[in-house]
Amino acid sequence: MTQVLASRPPRSSAPVTAGSGLPGARLRRTAHTVGGCLREARPLVQVMFVLRFATGALLTASAAHLRPNTAHLLLGALAWWAATVSVYVFNGVSDLCEDRANGSARPLASGRLTESAARRAVVVTALAALVFAGTAGWRVAEATAVFLTLGYMYSAPSIAAKCRSWSASAVTCAAAGTTYLAGLAACDGPVTSEVAVFAVVLSLGVGLIAAVAKDLGSTRGDALAGRRTLAVVRGERSARRFCAAAGGALALALAAGAVWVRQLPLEAAAAVLAVGALCVAGRCLAGQGGRGAPRAPYRSWMVTQYAVHLTALTALVWA
Repeated sequence: MTQVLASRPPRSSAPVTAGSGLPGARLRRTAHTVGGCLREARPLVQVMFVLRFATGALLTASAAHLRPNTAHLLLGALAWWAATVSVYVFNGVSDLCEDRANGSARPLASGRLTESAARRAVVVTALAALVFAGTAGWRVAEATAVFLTLGYMYSAPSIAAKCRSWSASAVTCAAAGTTYLAGLAACDGPVTSEVAVFAVVLSLGVGLIAAVAKDLGSTRGDALAGRRTLAVVRGERSARRFCAAAGGALALALAAGAVWVRQLPLEAAAAVLAVGALCVAGRCLAGQGGRGAPRAPYRSWMVTQYAVHLTALTALVWA
C-alpha cells in the first residue's frame, strides 16, 4: 500500500487506482489482523473452551432428560468463542514485554500483529460475545460477562492475577467453571451431580496444573516482569512436582465421583483422566533436571483435557 501511495499515477487515472487498490489493501490488512488475533488467542485453547461449554450443556441435557434449544446452544458456543478470543488477545497485549524477553514467536511478540490492532480486536470480540450471549439467554449473558471480567482480572496491569500462582490458579479455575455453567445455562437445565463432579474436577485441573505448568520455561521473562509465580519463587523443580501431585489427586477425585454418581460418561472420563495424569506426572518428573521440553507438561495436560471431554461426550451416545 505504501508503494501505491508513494508512486502517484497521472491525475486522470488516480480515482480508478484509489477505488480498486485501497479497498483490496484494507481487506488484506483486516484478514491479516484477524488471522493474527486468532493465532495470538491460541486456536487449541479456543476449541478447548468451546468444548467445555458443549460438555457442560450436553451432560446437563442428558442427566436431566432435556431437549436443549439448538439455536441457543450454537449462539452460546459462538459467544464463548468470541469471549475466549477477547480474553486471550488481551492477555497477549499485557504479556508483550515478558513474551519478547522469553523469545516468544506469537504474532504480537514477533511484531506480525500490532498492539493497536490487537486492542481494537479485544473490544470488538468482547462486544460480539455479549451480543451473541444475549440472544442465547440472560443466564448465558451473565456468565459471559463474568468470564470477561475474570479475563480482565487475570491480565490487567492494575490487578494482574497472573503475577502470582495462587491468584492465577483461582481466576483460571473460576473461568473454567464459569464455562461449564454457561453451557448448563444455554440448555436451561439444573445442576446435576454428574455435571457438578465433572466441572469441579476439570476446573481444578485448569487452576492447579495448567496455570502452573504454562510458566515452566518462562521464568526469565516472568522474573524480569516481577511475577511471583511458583516456578519463579520455588523453582521449576518444585512447580513440576506440584503439577504431578495435583494430577494424581484430581484423577483420584474424579474416580471417587464416578463411583458415587455411577454414570457411564463420568466413569469413562475418570479412566482417561487417570491415564492422562500419569502422562502429566511423567512429563513433569522427567524434566526435573532440566531435561526435556519445558512446555511438555502443559501440552500433556492439554491433550488430557481434550481426551477426557471427548470421551465423556462419546460416552453420552452409548449411555
